[in-house]
Amino acid sequence: MSQNEAPPSPLALPLSSQSDDIEDLIQSYPIAVIPPSPPLPSSISPPPRGADTLTEPVVETIKRDLRRIANNLKLVVFPNPNREDPGKALRDWDLWGPFFFIIFLGLMLSWSSPVQKSQVFAVAFAMLAAGAVILTINVLLLGGHIIFFQSLSLLGYCIAPLDVGAFICMLRPPVIAKVVVASVALAWSSWAAYPFISTAVNPQRKALALYPVLLMYVSLGFLIIAID
Repeated sequence: MSQNEAPPSPLALPLSSQSDDIEDLIQSYPIAVIPPSPPLPSSISPPPRGADTLTEPVVETIKRDLRRIANNLKLVVFPNPNREDPGKALRDWDLWGPFFFIIFLGLMLSWSSPVQKSQVFAVAFAMLAAGAVILTINVLLLGGHIIFFQSLSLLGYCIAPLDVGAFICMLRPPVIAKVVVASVALAWSSWAAYPFISTAVNPQRKALALYPVLLMYVSLGFLIIAID
């Protein structure tokens, strides 16, 4: 080739040569394989059963509330501070159970009272409400976490042993028997409330948190014994 001749242009190369060079260039680089995307769902799955309680039948709502009352009452009837989750009933609080137990206690006390039946019935409600307020303030002052309705639910469920004691004392047994029954019911109610309160405060302050609850149950116990 003479010095005056220019090198051949890439465009002047044959077409087959250009395609071979492109294929070699592509094969020299790895090609990433993108996995296929999962297929889109054809429809949105419905929410789990029980997620929307506004549209459920009334019968289902009543059954669910009765199961909750039975489960919470079981924790009171068989108190165990060493259970796996002692604060479960405090989180799953409700007011149907406490409402029934305080109504029952008020009726037992009013029927046992010879005079001023309505005042005795009102005193039972006032003592439970005052106890819930004092328990809430006391736990908050001790650095714990509780709300008023949780306190009301806790105290109301733990009144169940006192309801049994008031029913027995309504049968007018001897005074010694009434004292024994009221003392057993008082101890049972206080021991049932202990696991729930212990989860709401610091372990070193359990006794201080339980003190006003014990005073309220002692007052109810004296009321059961005094009314004849």
